[in-house]
Formats: sequence, C-alpha cells, structure tokens
Amino acid sequence: MLSLKNRIRRNEFLRRNEFLWRVLRRMYRSAKYCSATAWGQWRKKKANLLYIDPASVLYDQLAHAQSTQDPTLLDAILARRVEGQAEYVQIPQFVSGVELIESGTAVAGCTTAEAYLEHWQHIEKLYRAARENGCAALAERRPDGRWLGATVQIGRQGEFILETGLPHLAIARLLGFAKMPVLVTRYHPEWAKLRRDIIKIVVQRGFIHQPFNHPDLDMIPEVYGNYLKNKTKYGNERWDYIVDSLPVATGTVLDIGSYFGYFAHRFEALGFECFAVEPDKENLAVLKRYRQIMGKRFTVWETSLFDIPRFEFDIVLALNIFHHLVKTRYHYEQLIEFLGKLRCQAMYFEPHQTGASSYKSLNDQEFINFVLSNSVLNNYRWLGYTTEERNVYLLTV
Repeated sequence: MLSLKNRIRRNEFLRRNEFLWRVLRRMYRSAKYCSATAWGQWRKKKANLLYIDPASVLYDQLAHAQSTQDPTLLDAILARRVEGQAEYVQIPQFVSGVELIESGTAVAGCTTAEAYLEHWQHIEKLYRAARENGCAALAERRPDGRWLGATVQIGRQGEFILETGLPHLAIARLLGFAKMPVLVTRYHPEWAKLRRDIIKIVVQRGFIHQPFNHPDLDMIPEVYGNYLKNKTKYGNERWDYIVDSLPVATGTVLDIGSYFGYFAHRFEALGFECFAVEPDKENLAVLKRYRQIMGKRFTVWETSLFDIPRFEFDIVLALNIFHHLVKTRYHYEQLIEFLGKLRCQAMYFEPHQTGASSYKSLNDQEFINFVLSNSVLNNYRWLGYTTEERNVYLLTV
C-alpha cells in the first residue's frame, strides 16, 4: 500500500500543476518539521546531554570565583587525598579553605568547616566511583532525577563554557578521561540558528552526509532523524585516506559538492586555500553560516560547477558527486567540457554506480577511465572503502 506522500507524488494532476505541487510539498515539510520538533522537545533532556572532551571545556575563573575553587586546587587536593592517602588536615589547600571559612568567607558555597568537609567527602566519593566505573559515574543525579553533573553553555563558535560542575571536570581531567557527560543549558543565538538550519535538513532527509565532529551537532540526527539517525552516512574515513596520501603539503583545493564544508574546514586547518562549490540551497545556507561561525576564510562559489571563475587547482575533491552529472546528455557533455578545462595535480574520486535510467551507466572502472580520458590526469590507485562500501581513488597526472 502506497503512503500518502507517494500517492501525492504519483498524482498526475499534481505533477503537472507545478504551483500546487510546491504548495503541498511545503505544507508537508512544514508539518513534518513541526512534528519532529515536538518530538525533539519531548526528548530535550537526551538531546542536551552530551559526552565531550574535558580538555575542550573552557573555565571562566572570574565567574566561578565566589562559588567554587580553581581546577588546579581541586586536582591538588584530590591527588593528595585519594592518591597520596593524606588526611584532610594534612593538605595545605584544604586547611587554607577552612581558614577562609572561619574568617567569614564562603568557600565552594560552604560557610562552615563541617559543610566544607562534607563537600570534599562527596567529591572524593565521586572520584572513586569514576575511577572504578568510568566517566558514566559523572552523570550524577538526585533520587528525583534532577541533574547534578556538570552543566555548560555553548558559545558562538561551539565552544563549551563551564557553568557548574567544576569538581566533575577536575575528576575527568585527573583520571584522563577522553569524554565526560555534560548538560547543555544555553546556546549562543548564532549557534542556535545554525542548529535550527541543520535540524530542518535532518527532518526532511533523516540524516546528515558528513560529521561536524562537534558533539552537539552530531547529536542532531539521533534526536530528529529517522531510520538512519544513529549515524552519518560518512565518518572520517575519507579524510583519513586523503591526509595519508596528499601529494602536496600546501596549495589550492576545489571541493565539488561541499555539503556543509567538512573537507574545506579540514584543508584550511592544514594551510590550504580552499574553494567550495555546493548546488543545494539548504546545504549552502548551512555551509556559509558554519564557515562564518567558525571564522574560516575559504571561498564559497554560489554557482554551477560549470560556471566557476577558475579551473586550476592543486587538488580536486570529486567525492560521490560526478554520478549526478551523467544522468542527462546535457550535463554529461558539460562534465566533459569541465574536465577538459580542469588543471590539477591530483583528484580524490569516489564514483557511484549510475542507474539504468542515466544517460550514461558507468561502473567504477568505466567512470575512472572516463575521467582519465577527458582530463589531464593519467594514473589512479585505490585508497579504500567508505562506510557505504564505496571506493575512494586517487587520480594523478
């Protein structure tokens, strides 16, 4: 039995009435977005609970000065007490805290020496639990479920700013944890807008193609996505293949079908000058906003691949993109013209089997031969598989 969406798609009258088709499609997407947003709000606590690298957490000492202690002080007391087996009265930092309290200054929210001792006994208990059971022990809650672990705010550039839970951060760092649980309480407006743009895309498509390598953004498909929600279509494996085989240490890079700019961000971090082409308007909006937020400088061309203003680069990325350009005779001929103009030292190429309905149906080897015969490139070698079991090749002059 056909779903309502497929029935609408197959309705001949609607297919011929472009305006009505667009209205219904927008209504469907709007309803889908609203329902998914409501579902996401219902799962808000799960969406806001992230596991992040303790080293990435920013500590605002001025903001915490009146309510807690310096991270190095926490580390010192814990190390002396738990690892050195020292009594609290033998630890200078603890004694100094008691002296401040007795002089009328609250320390770590404590106004009596007894409360201060209980405070440290609780931290010590939490430390031992984390050492025995791992970072999950730092996801501390009251019996009624209220969160007692670390809380953070996310800044404009996605930075994690500690709000509460300095002891949890100190324990995670002292034990060398790669991850620690935190609850996000607030987003910078610029970051919140980026999240909303990504959520809209995930709601419509159910997944994202590439990771952001940011815990908050990579959590979005799990909360708002469909059957593909537990993963992005690709991980970091393609980048690993590329960075291990780079033929040049610096230069220019053309990223065809840049999506959200994953490769442009990474190449720029290596010192390359990057140029990104992305035809999808929704992807382009996220690409530009994410570039701005992260303070990147790579160029984004809002044009067709065939109309870019230059054709000479050191490296070209053609990952899972060219099969879209052989579906019609017009685009096939345009692709041949583009390859003839292109001048590059290397191309990272990920072909995809074209369908029988395409103007040209090509397997991997046929696609490689097509690119080589129409460009300055002459050689190729296989680099590896993607998570979707597609092949990645390096084509060189």
